[in-house]
Amino acid sequence: MPEIHIKNQKPRLEPPADPVPKELAASWYVALASGELRGQPKAFQLFGRDVVAWREASGRPAVAGRYCPHQGASLALGAVVDGCLRCPFHGWRFDSSGACVEVPRSQRIPTTARLDSYPTIERFGYIWVWYGTRTPLFELPGFPALEEEQEHYLGFRYTDWTAGHPRQLLENAFDYFHFQTLHSLPLDRAEFRVLSDPEQAADNGPPIDREAYLGGWMEGVVTPGHPLRRPRHWLVAAGATFFTGDAFQLLIDGWPGGQRYTGYVGGREIFKYLMGITPTANGSTIQHAWTGVRRSDRRWRTWLNVAMLIGQSRAGTLQDMPIYDYTQAHVGTARMFYDTNLIRFRRYYRSWVDRVAEGQGEPQPAMARIPGAGAS
Repeated sequence: MPEIHIKNQKPRLEPPADPVPKELAASWYVALASGELRGQPKAFQLFGRDVVAWREASGRPAVAGRYCPHQGASLALGAVVDGCLRCPFHGWRFDSSGACVEVPRSQRIPTTARLDSYPTIERFGYIWVWYGTRTPLFELPGFPALEEEQEHYLGFRYTDWTAGHPRQLLENAFDYFHFQTLHSLPLDRAEFRVLSDPEQAADNGPPIDREAYLGGWMEGVVTPGHPLRRPRHWLVAAGATFFTGDAFQLLIDGWPGGQRYTGYVGGREIFKYLMGITPTANGSTIQHAWTGVRRSDRRWRTWLNVAMLIGQSRAGTLQDMPIYDYTQAHVGTARMFYDTNLIRFRRYYRSWVDRVAEGQGEPQPAMARIPGAGAS
């Protein structure tokens, strides 16, 4: 059965002053959805850089700097030949590692004839790239709900654009108090605790590398009130509990560029969630998400849960995004008791930003032109 795809694209509020994302953690990030990359090269922006993606002969994706190091032609206008990217201007060919493998009518390939490329992997319907160091510091975490357990879930994908920083999207779940204020979730006795052991989040999937991991557990009792006297609260509560109880729990874990959730009502699993981030430029971020309900023996219940999950997730996202659009992500020093977990997340995220700042081989844009590049 085909998945539902929802896209919400909003115009940028104002052009970014600096195209390179600020304070970005070393991690795996979504480059684009798998379906966006077919037979032809695709141009897009990633990490404030112009890049191009294509597929090798095996179908494996590759992502590299967009401009030919010979005379700066856009390789997105070229063609894929035997799995290599051929420049439209003089026919130079580059493999997925960025190395030039052919210069027509020449036996010599200049040593500077190469593209900056990114480690790339395709899983869960997305193409992921590693940012921040020359080689990945941990493996992309697994997500069984979109692999070996996929038949047990009925899900949908959605994509949203924001002017906010990637960190804001990732820290959202750790800011549990905003569920009650911004989203009007009527939670009583709400609690949130940070999980430091990857094994504690086994329901989400295989354990994430311990150094890259941070998780959380949120729970509370939903008190909806009367549907006629407080219809909005009643509707929000119904969406959160899927009409199956009043005890709401959320298991969160993730890495510096993505997250996995499992949602429960009364200890019974209701849904799974996967989020990946695309930092296109400073002031321009794309959130990619898949979420799906666990199939019930009763088809009507499965579809009812899907409908409620769509309503719940879309309403929440559309409330969050305007906040991100206008928030200064690195401003704010006043703190309250409920900010403890948020501060813990920010320290964790900062530790992965520092791995980039330590100069561990962040890819740089390819030069538009290299003097004396040899034969054309």
